[in-house]
Amino acid sequence: MGAKKLILFIEDDLATIDVYKTALEKAGFNVSPILLGEETIRKIKEVEKGEIKRPDLILLDLILPDINGIEVLEEIRKQEKTKDIPVFILTNYTDSELEQRGMKLKAEKYLLKTDHTPNQLVKIVKDTLGK
Repeated sequence: MGAKKLILFIEDDLATIDVYKTALEKAGFNVSPILLGEETIRKIKEVEKGEIKRPDLILLDLILPDINGIEVLEEIRKQEKTKDIPVFILTNYTDSELEQRGMKLKAEKYLLKTDHTPNQLVKIVKDTLGK
């Protein structure tokens, strides 16, 4: 069996991280939570420099304490090594303008937390990563 797929989970709510991380890890994924957008951008730059492993998928909340998730997504798409990573916007924020901006930046999916249980998210992640 190959190495576990790595998922970066950018989310500032610890309870939300716990619930989704538990479900994803039970399904065999390695989940690395990040609480801040600026920290995520630092990690993306470390991936670009080859200092850390490239994630297989990114789960991105839009409402973060420091910067907007769309800004994080813009940075992900700017970097050569991360521009093709599937990104799921996972949020409770319903805003068609933000959703359109996310899709323009090639977000794979725009998922509302209220509409997707952790197990449903696991299935969507598995389908996307071919696991």
